[in-house]
Amino acid sequence: MTQGLTLLPAVDVAAGRAAQVRGDAGARPAEVARSLVREGARLLHLVDLDRAFGRGGDPELMAGLVDELPVPVQLSGGIAGAEDLSWAEGTRAFRVVLASSALADPALVEEAAGRLGERLVVAVDVRDGEVVARGTSLRLGPVHEVVGRHPVLRGGRARVLVADASRDGRRTGADVTLFRSVARLVGSPVTASGGVAGLADLRALRDCPEVDEVVLGAALHEGAFTLRDALEACR
Repeated sequence: MTQGLTLLPAVDVAAGRAAQVRGDAGARPAEVARSLVREGARLLHLVDLDRAFGRGGDPELMAGLVDELPVPVQLSGGIAGAEDLSWAEGTRAFRVVLASSALADPALVEEAAGRLGERLVVAVDVRDGEVVARGTSLRLGPVHEVVGRHPVLRGGRARVLVADASRDGRRTGADVTLFRSVARLVGSPVTASGGVAGLADLRALRDCPEVDEVVLGAALHEGAFTLRDALEACR
C-alpha cells in the first residue's frame, strides 16, 4: 500500500530575487511563491541563500514573505547560531530549519528544541556518508555518529530534513536508500531533499514509508514537470 507524500515546493532567495527562476533575473520571490500556491502548493520551503552562504542575508525580506504568503512556510537558510535562532523564532514561520552546521553545537540544538518545540526541523546534510555543512568546509563525522550524539534527533523531538548534498540541485535522481537509512537512525520518517529528476523519483519516495515529505526545487523550476503533476504523483 502506498502512502501520501507531502510536497514542499522551494523558493530560494538570493539578492532579493527568486534564484531558481530561469530567464527572469528580476523574478520577485513573492510572485513566484504565489504562483506555486495558485498551482496547488499547500506548504512552501523558503530559503535565504545569502544567509546560508555567509553573504549576510535579508531577514526583513524573509520575515515579510512569511507574513504575506497565504500558506504555511518552512523557513530555512543558514539558521545556525543563537542570534539566527532568536530571529527565526520571532517570525511567523510554521517551521524553522536549523542548519546542518548547528549540529556541531549540541547545546544549541537542545536550546532550539526547547524554544521552538514542534516548529523545529533539523537539517542533516549528507555527502559520502558524512554529515557536512554546505557552503563551508565543515565535516561533522559519519551520519550514525552525529545522529547518535543528538537526543533531539533520535527522540522524535524534531523533524529531520535529510539533504543529499551530493545531488542537491543536480537532478541526478533521488537516493531513496540514503533517506531510508537516516530515517531508520532517527527512528521516524524524514523530509527528503535533493536529486529529484522526474516524477518517477517522487513515486519512489511516496512508496518509501521512511519518507513522508519532500522538498522540491530544481526539477520543478526547470520545467521537468508541473506542480500539478508532482502533486498527483505524491498521492
